[in-house]
Amino acid sequence: MGTLLGRNAPLVWFWDMGSLNSIRALPYVLEWHRRYEALGLRLIGVHSPQFDFGHDTGTVETAVQRLEIPFPVASDSDYAIWRLYGNEVWPALYLWDRRGVLRHFHFGEGLYDDSEGAIREVLREIDEEVALPEPMAPLRPTDAPGALVKPPTPHTYLNEDKSPRTVAPGEALRIRYSGAGVAAVLDGAGEVEVLLDDDRVRTIVLDGPRLYELVDTGAHEEHEIALVFEDAARAYAFSFVPGPA
Repeated sequence: MGTLLGRNAPLVWFWDMGSLNSIRALPYVLEWHRRYEALGLRLIGVHSPQFDFGHDTGTVETAVQRLEIPFPVASDSDYAIWRLYGNEVWPALYLWDRRGVLRHFHFGEGLYDDSEGAIREVLREIDEEVALPEPMAPLRPTDAPGALVKPPTPHTYLNEDKSPRTVAPGEALRIRYSGAGVAAVLDGAGEVEVLLDDDRVRTIVLDGPRLYELVDTGAHEEHEIALVFEDAARAYAFSFVPGPA
């Protein structure tokens, strides 16, 4: 990282393609890159996998292309960088100043205004007269400073060791939840019918292993979601979106 110092401020961002929290935080990280790269911010992604498919470099490269991530991403399949940082969650960010001093870190979603404020501070130290754009506005009501949020149903693995559950053609997976939305980590190639309280809401087409966002009601509600699989597939986990209180 030493070559990035002096006139640059490195931001190391740990993420996982199967982590809903990572995917929800990604638009902020992408916008920070767009706004501040020319002013000295250097984004470095570290993909530390949560599931077996994330250990494959080609799968990670496909995800980076699909998500249109423009900054470099290291494939941390053996968790060497994860252990070096003593990291614990997805996502996590570590902001260093131009002297190599850790100035800010944050685990999980939220407090985006604090993280952007720290970015702006270290960039002003590089150039006191730098012309900074206006800070980002919250992308979601639940991201606003001081917003009250209801916690959703916890992340639910279909097997305790994070290994996949094989789903047969025509089989349905059902789970009751509280929250404002649902996503699932799935792997396969066929269609999946998404039902909410037994009403069909959409059809998704699986295109390999990744996180699929299924339902977003925008409000904290209780429902049963069901996934009906056209073809055999693998299912890893359900994740749920917090809603406003």
